[in-house]
Amino acid sequence: MTHCINNQTASPERLNNWNILAFSAPFVGWMFVMGPMNIVQGVYAKYFGIPLTTLAGILLLCRLFDVFSDPFMGYFSDRYRARSGTRKPLILVGGLALLVCSYFLFVPPDDVSTVYITFWMISFYTASTLKSVPSYAWAGEMSAYPEERTLIFSVQAFVGKIGFLLFYLVPFLPLFTTTEMTPETLKVSVIIAAILILPGLYIALKYAPDGPHIQVDQVEKKKKLSVSFKEFISAFKRNKPFQIFVAAYMCMGLGLGMYAGLFFIFVDSYLGQGEDYAKLFSLSLLISLVSIPLVYKVIALVGKKRAWGLSLMLMILSIFCSSQLRPGDDVFFSLLIIKIVFDVAGAIVPMTTLPLLNESVDYGLLSNRTERRGLYFSIYSLLVKFELALGLALGLAIAGWLGFDATVTTHGESSGFAIRVAMSWIPCAFMCLGFFFVWRLPIDERRAGIIARRLAGRV
Repeated sequence: MTHCINNQTASPERLNNWNILAFSAPFVGWMFVMGPMNIVQGVYAKYFGIPLTTLAGILLLCRLFDVFSDPFMGYFSDRYRARSGTRKPLILVGGLALLVCSYFLFVPPDDVSTVYITFWMISFYTASTLKSVPSYAWAGEMSAYPEERTLIFSVQAFVGKIGFLLFYLVPFLPLFTTTEMTPETLKVSVIIAAILILPGLYIALKYAPDGPHIQVDQVEKKKKLSVSFKEFISAFKRNKPFQIFVAAYMCMGLGLGMYAGLFFIFVDSYLGQGEDYAKLFSLSLLISLVSIPLVYKVIALVGKKRAWGLSLMLMILSIFCSSQLRPGDDVFFSLLIIKIVFDVAGAIVPMTTLPLLNESVDYGLLSNRTERRGLYFSIYSLLVKFELALGLALGLAIAGWLGFDATVTTHGESSGFAIRVAMSWIPCAFMCLGFFFVWRLPIDERRAGIIARRLAGRV
């Protein structure tokens, strides 16, 4: 069987700054609308009385659905790209669907039911998959140069941080009488999300290049999903860098999901600092946003793998320090320092992991000429949602099983033990294991350059 990929000459076309900015434009709105996913479970628990264990079960059901939806979207995205030369229509549909689903998820009725939350949460994550898998694969196809890919994902991380920051500034609008995160905050956020997402989508789809066109033969076009996915599994077994990347990201994602998902409940319900939550996030995100140019230089200096390991060490330190805080103390300054360290370290993650993932995919292409970048990124999309949902569900379940109640205002030692175990100690263990796998990644800057040159010279 012959698989034909369009020629990538020895000197592929370079991107200009406008190409990269145009591609990154919708990420402001997309990250803005992902901001509430760190607090929505806390809002449902506090204002609608949904038990933490019920929310954990809903999130686990969403993850079971993603096991099927994410690989299918990766396959469909690759097939559509091969036939049409672009992934843009999929991103358009996904971006618009994400906006619709966010309205129903963030603006529930007063008598919200478990079925309602489950349906719209599954719909939200499905729409997120529909836009994220093609967009991440598209970013990897825009350039064949490793340094340009690092720049693409660094700019994407920068504008994404802006979107996140804008969400946490919403409670400071004069529309509200409090700076707490409430159902009214989420309702206004949906309107702002539409204002950010729609122009961003237009700019990206109109001005960002598709990348080189990929052609496949007639046999490849007639393959069924089961056949293509079996080939991907076969390629995965031969791709050791991708295997180690997946192991590292899964461990890190579970830890981050548990911590991020419970942090709002920890600050608001346990420490009693709900009024300062938006201020805390806004200040830390602003500082991490300013740090991104410096972070980019550090990554260029030490390499992506070492920078990822450094970010994990800093996040483990900040997560552990969170567990030392107690209610009744003047903890805002301590929380702010912890959150700044965590967010600056977190800014390193997408700037290193996404280029490393592309280099792992390129390694697989050396032995298998069939384009499966969308399928690879569907696995990445699934891992990202592990970080947000599966780890979050595990944290909620452990905290609930150990007796933590988010609806009460006074917590004893047993309640504090429950939230610290679920939010800090277990996440630290997962992330230490992730650090071990990061250090075992075999692709460094020199090997990535060799892979890129071999692919560029291939006919």
